[in-house]
Amino acid sequence: MKRASLRRNASAAFARLRPILGGAVLGLAGLSFAWALVLGSGAAWGHHGFGGRYDLSAPVWIEGEVTRAYFGQPHAELVIRVADDLGVPAAPPDLGSAATFLDPGRLQVRADMRGASVEVELPPTQKYFSLGERIAVGDRIAIIAVRNCDPPHQLNGQWLRLADGEIVARAGAMSYMVGGC
Repeated sequence: MKRASLRRNASAAFARLRPILGGAVLGLAGLSFAWALVLGSGAAWGHHGFGGRYDLSAPVWIEGEVTRAYFGQPHAELVIRVADDLGVPAAPPDLGSAATFLDPGRLQVRADMRGASVEVELPPTQKYFSLGERIAVGDRIAIIAVRNCDPPHQLNGQWLRLADGEIVARAGAMSYMVGGC
């Protein structure tokens, strides 16, 4: 839609609101704020529709080189280049605090991820945002992620082994995690 058309539609919409608001006059600041809410809420809903269910019954093992790292809002994201021959580790990894909800016996490497660059979202908490000072492009790391049951099937990292060997893990399951899709 063209900019002039957007302005006309917004002006018409707010003209209809004036009587509902008891004759209050919306100033330029009010109009701008309301319009920002209308536009911004759709973008937020589009990204975080709160409809995701993440499958705990099939945690995904991802290991490889970090090719892209972003540590900002709404959540941190990593892209990992996975080797063609990646397999589940022979010895189960130390899950630390994630042992309360992740089962190392169910770890899998998805065939469609071997040899691919895989994007993993991290939980939107300070614990993960602060990793921006400790994870860099070129680092070799491992991640255990849970996969969204619904398209586009995002991966949500719950456990990380950093390049220096330190484990960073979520302390417990979240309400959006389910025991199978």
